Amino acid sequence: MSTPYLVSELPETALVVIDVQQAFIDPSFLKRERSTPNLQPNITTLLAGFRAKHLPVIHIHHIDTGKFDPEGRSLWNEKTHPEGVLPQDYVTPLAGEPVLRKYDQSSAFGAHLVSDRTTSLKDVLDSQGIKTVVLVGQSSPHCVSSTARSAFDLGLSVVVVGDACATYAAGIPEFPGVAKGDIKEGKGWSAELVHGIAMAHLDGDIADVVGTPEVLKFL
Repeated sequence: MSTPYLVSELPETALVVIDVQQAFIDPSFLKRERSTPNLQPNITTLLAGFRAKHLPVIHIHHIDTGKFDPEGRSLWNEKTHPEGVLPQDYVTPLAGEPVLRKYDQSSAFGAHLVSDRTTSLKDVLDSQGIKTVVLVGQSSPHCVSSTARSAFDLGLSVVVVGDACATYAAGIPEFPGVAKGDIKEGKGWSAELVHGIAMAHLDGDIADVVGTPEVLKFL
């Protein structure tokens, strides 16, 4: 799928990497059904492409606090699972690339620079004249979707790279779905189905959902 938001050499465009953190490679997640088998190679390719052209790359890391995790069980709780909040090796930020932390699901409203804890994502984007954000990361129906919606509300053009985002199978025991998921009782929805629905809900009204090759051809 093509998008008017991407033009040759991607001026005023930033790649935003959302929540690709060590928590997602904890054994509890590795045993779950996940969508997008090529997530890592696609994000790696996009990172290399943006960096080669000296285009902005911005990293968002999620942190759970006592407000939402009073017992400290979350893998994103910095006090109880400090390794979980770290980026996975293949998305390690390079010197000069902004790193922001967020304490809710929306990067656009809740994230601030690690260095000063006050500069917001919008401040970072405005300071670099960014008008289009290209979103990749995890997970599709949660932080990726929330960030896309918030960025749209801020007046940004939003591109979501569908094959560079991922999520997991899901379901509710009291509400059986159409395919086996990874819940303990009953049925749920497959990871690819959950991912596809998340992308479909964004595409058109909120963002343009494209594949990695579509972005690369403009670099």
